[in-house]
Amino acid sequence: MFLSTYLWQKVAADLLIHKSRTALAITSIAIGAFIIGTLLGMMDLQLSQMDSAHRQSQPSHISLILRQDADNALADTLKHVEGVADVDVLTPFTVQYKLPNAEQWQTGTALFRPDYAAQRYDRMTLVSGAFPSGQAIAAERLSAQAAGLHSGDKISLATATGSQDFALHGIIRHPFVKPPAFGGQLYFFLAPELGPLFGIPAHTFRQVLVQIQAPYSIEKARTVAAQLRATLAAHGIAVNATLLQDPEQHWGRGIFSGIHLVLTVMAWASLLLSSVLILNTVAALITQQTEQIGIMKAIGARRWTIAKIYLAQVLILALCALAIALPLSWAGAFYSSRWLLGLFNISLDGFAYSPHALGLTLAGGLLAPLAAALWPVWRGAALPVRQALASYGLGADFVGTGGLARRLEAWATRWLPTLYAVALANLLRRKARLLWTQSVLTIAGVLFIVIMSLAASVNLTLDKELARSRYTLRLGFSQDQAAATVTDIVHRLSPASPVEFWNRLPAEFSRHGVLLRQSGSLGVQMLALPTDTTLYQPLITAGRWFNASDEQQNHLVLNAATAELNGIQVGDWVQGTLLPPAINGKVAPAQDWQVIGLYRWFAGAGYTVEPVYAPLSTIQAQTHTSQRHSFALWATDIKDLAAETAYADTVKAAFRQAQIKLDVYTTFAKLEQRQFAQNQFRPMTAMLLGLAVLIAAVGAIGLSGTLAIGVLQRTREIGVLRAIGAKSSAIFKLFMLEGLFHGLLGWLLSIPLAYLLAEPLAKQLGITMLGIHLDFVFAWSAVALWLGAVLLLAVVAAYLPARTATRIVVRESLNY
Repeated sequence: MFLSTYLWQKVAADLLIHKSRTALAITSIAIGAFIIGTLLGMMDLQLSQMDSAHRQSQPSHISLILRQDADNALADTLKHVEGVADVDVLTPFTVQYKLPNAEQWQTGTALFRPDYAAQRYDRMTLVSGAFPSGQAIAAERLSAQAAGLHSGDKISLATATGSQDFALHGIIRHPFVKPPAFGGQLYFFLAPELGPLFGIPAHTFRQVLVQIQAPYSIEKARTVAAQLRATLAAHGIAVNATLLQDPEQHWGRGIFSGIHLVLTVMAWASLLLSSVLILNTVAALITQQTEQIGIMKAIGARRWTIAKIYLAQVLILALCALAIALPLSWAGAFYSSRWLLGLFNISLDGFAYSPHALGLTLAGGLLAPLAAALWPVWRGAALPVRQALASYGLGADFVGTGGLARRLEAWATRWLPTLYAVALANLLRRKARLLWTQSVLTIAGVLFIVIMSLAASVNLTLDKELARSRYTLRLGFSQDQAAATVTDIVHRLSPASPVEFWNRLPAEFSRHGVLLRQSGSLGVQMLALPTDTTLYQPLITAGRWFNASDEQQNHLVLNAATAELNGIQVGDWVQGTLLPPAINGKVAPAQDWQVIGLYRWFAGAGYTVEPVYAPLSTIQAQTHTSQRHSFALWATDIKDLAAETAYADTVKAAFRQAQIKLDVYTTFAKLEQRQFAQNQFRPMTAMLLGLAVLIAAVGAIGLSGTLAIGVLQRTREIGVLRAIGAKSSAIFKLFMLEGLFHGLLGWLLSIPLAYLLAEPLAKQLGITMLGIHLDFVFAWSAVALWLGAVLLLAVVAAYLPARTATRIVVRESLNY
């Protein structure tokens, strides 16, 4: 047998007599196991469900978003481009809509496919109701949730002939939409025969979905995409954006991969901290029961027999903790995964858990506490009988009798009231216990301050990007517009606002005959702007921005990340081909362009087209266009988000009345974009802060355990204090002060460590989690917040041990 009946009785007695200590130990292990199970289970569920949903949609390898309508016959031409396996087509377009009981018209996206029952790629699935037919329409699942839409609702859409009501009869999941909370528009689905009602010619398309011939590779897809763009340009069709997709992995996987690395480290760190508390608890128990160990050895117990007694206690504690943590971690992993996957429009129906995470949680929850307890147990079991039996008396547990403890006590006695001096000196009674308790509190504080600094750095980066964007509104047009027409509309609304115009053109860039790899997820486009622009200038990381000397020169300012991918430096030359609609069926030849500057692109993890900046005068000279433009920008004195939204709605309505269609993807207001960016980052920082709170809870449990063990070990001392007249209030205050000093010391230690680690960690987290280089700021406000939090945790942790100390009876304590 592992243990005899008598020894099992001792195990049970040790666990049941000190119920508070047992509960604290179980709680600390349970929290560590819960964090492990939740985070690892969440990560496994997220990635597996994302990839599974992606493969089920039959993802296109290449998606081309066109600037204008293309005849369906052109799709057959694209099928014969070398390397193409097959194509599918659809038509997304900007639409004005009005929700039920709403007064304001809003801008959204409508979409139709030639045949919803014969979708080949990027298949949209029916969630409820029916696919669009006749006058019945459908809404995208995220759009319906955001707008509170239900089957049977009437949606008003602005058609070419006026407003018309349509009945909502279905909810559809689109595999690739931006959530409304992150700046995405509402999506509606129509029957294909309704296209002409919105001014769209029959038998045309605006988006091409392509799968390439096996085997798939990203380089092959990039080459085929370039050939497709050239073919379209030769037929007079420009491409606004190009999306390349891995057929096996979901397009959002990269967003999670960075944060998953961070979460994995934090998960195992939390289990390690919980194990530290077990080490602390077991070490204190061994110290408390030294005499019992001596008696057992005196009557013949061997070292391994004694070790088995205490390891059995730890095993029982771990099993009890796992019984609590496992169901909670399954629920935590499932519901957090369902919430996060919902942001990516993926449903997690039916309860699911990760066997891999379950195995790691069981292994970690059992092995980590046993490993932590092994050293103090083995060391205690090795005590000689004489030394073990000699461990008694009032000061038997006072290990802090060294010079440091005495100097601290002498200094504290001189400058502090007696009770405060004793409480401060008591911190050093057990240096190892102090070390382990402070390590947990300090790590929790460092994590809290670093995460708050990360959030503050994200806000600072957003603020600086806004400062570089000095416009209020940027309007993107579905078709290039005459400058005079746009200026006239704007000046009727804001007479004092000068309008600046930009142009955009699809373009191909290569170097030494090899297409450039882009860091952008939707390809690149040439963005031409005045060299003396006053409304925007990106952050230049190398080289320079445009000036008057760049007029009509083939000069580029390139994204620094793309330059790094392709080994391009300032001063290098690349070959660029503009892809406007072809003249006489021919695409303009490639030209040499010199890179004069590199800029930092603040795009985060979202899908967007990567700009390559060029002088507007150069593009106008090469394309012979000088009066029509793709974008209009201007600034007003609006500083408030609500006022900006109202103004933007007024502007959009004015252009709608003028029959000028705005491009929903490139029209935005500055403050609104900031809000959307914050919404994207908030779930990540909230998740990390939640973990910091859990680790802080582990610290509070450890502190409570430290003080509770101190009460048990100092029972005789407390009895003597009461015998010589110490009041219950003084004893209560003594232990409360010890808890507060622990918290204060943990706070003081966390500040310099957080200051040293916050900048490199926050910047690395910005790159890993968000894909951006952050402008760092140390969150001093977090230092103050953590002081309040850790002192509150200390008060809560110290209360029960302090109250227990006041209830010790003199006679029983002196017999302890």
